[in-house]
Amino acid sequence: MRNNIPIIITENDINLRLIRFLIIIDILAYTTRGKLILNLDKLAIFDFLIKYPFLLKQVLAVKKKTSLKLLNIESGSVSSLFPNKITLLDIKPAKELTKLMIAYDMIDVIQEKNELFYILTEKGKSIVNRTETDYTIRIKELCNEMLILRSVSTSELKRIVNPLVKGI
Repeated sequence: MRNNIPIIITENDINLRLIRFLIIIDILAYTTRGKLILNLDKLAIFDFLIKYPFLLKQVLAVKKKTSLKLLNIESGSVSSLFPNKITLLDIKPAKELTKLMIAYDMIDVIQEKNELFYILTEKGKSIVNRTETDYTIRIKELCNEMLILRSVSTSELKRIVNPLVKGI
């Protein structure tokens, strides 16, 4: 009899992607002055940086703000050193995931000056508060390191991140 060990591919597991988005929105949706900043483009960039902490550390170094300590798994693998650049440029998966979170009342959309911003609903906050695993703890740590990036414009973030991505 064969024992099959389940392998979770993070980007194929909807629950892992959902909790990552919810945590990003929970921690990074507002500036310190309470201004909404998390639009779809910024959400996709922040998600990309969370998936690749090696790049996040480089981005934070460009901004001269880094105390981020990488885990061994986050800095030595080929996928961490050479991420798929398409995942940075293609916001369609982020859009689909936000639609799902809206449908299940996990996030709200607020329109300001012809731009859409995302915030958590009470249900979304409850999910974040009830979910505590090593994975979610690490996502929260990475998001807290990213607080400095909230005030960086989307175009400036792209200018910083794009040259650092050495993947396909």
